[in-house]
Amino acid sequence: MAIPHPSITGLASGLAVAQYLNTGPSSGKAGGVIKDTLEGKLEPAFTSLSKNAISLATSAPGKAVLSSAIVLATAGGIARKWFPSVKLGGSKFYFKI
Repeated sequence: MAIPHPSITGLASGLAVAQYLNTGPSSGKAGGVIKDTLEGKLEPAFTSLSKNAISLATSAPGKAVLSSAIVLATAGGIARKWFPSVKLGGSKFYFKI
């Protein structure tokens, strides 16, 4: 199994946390915080964001998201340290000489 490029692992980590903050532990609400914000419903958006942030830090599903984000970011950091010259471009790897 190959370790993904660090930029991909960082992106995946950030998107996992952002997804959780947007919709919370259940994805039953369509659109979530972002949709409410774009529609000008700032009070419900802020309320949802606050609840989701608290849930992220205190609930089992939230802790699982944070743990997986930390593992992905750590794997990316290790890969970046061990292979600093690897660059990802399209579907090919490019190496500095």
